[in-house]
Amino acid sequence: MSKITAENTTLAFVGYVIVFVALITLYFVFHYIPVLLNRMTKRRLKKRGMREEVISDLTITGEVGAAISTALYLYFSELHDDEKTVLTIRKISKRYSPWSSKIYNVTRGLNRRF
Repeated sequence: MSKITAENTTLAFVGYVIVFVALITLYFVFHYIPVLLNRMTKRRLKKRGMREEVISDLTITGEVGAAISTALYLYFSELHDDEKTVLTIRKISKRYSPWSSKIYNVTRGLNRRF
């Protein structure tokens, strides 16, 4: 405990405060975004002349959201075919390529010296 200085405690305190402020900010952002989106949608629908009964029934419950997300997940997972995950590597011997011709010229000169 004697190695903990005032600077260390200040740094720890500031770090904890920053983390908690960020968490509280994220909570309010995620809590009030649906509220703001519903208000904007209701206001837009009122401008278009929709009735009040239709506008008040815009909320989507958690069960409906879960059903929609499950349906989308199942739909998108069926789009991709299950392919075999077997990788076959065949060695193809190519004697000539632009890179290999340069190395052959270099090694041919070395073989003549020795």
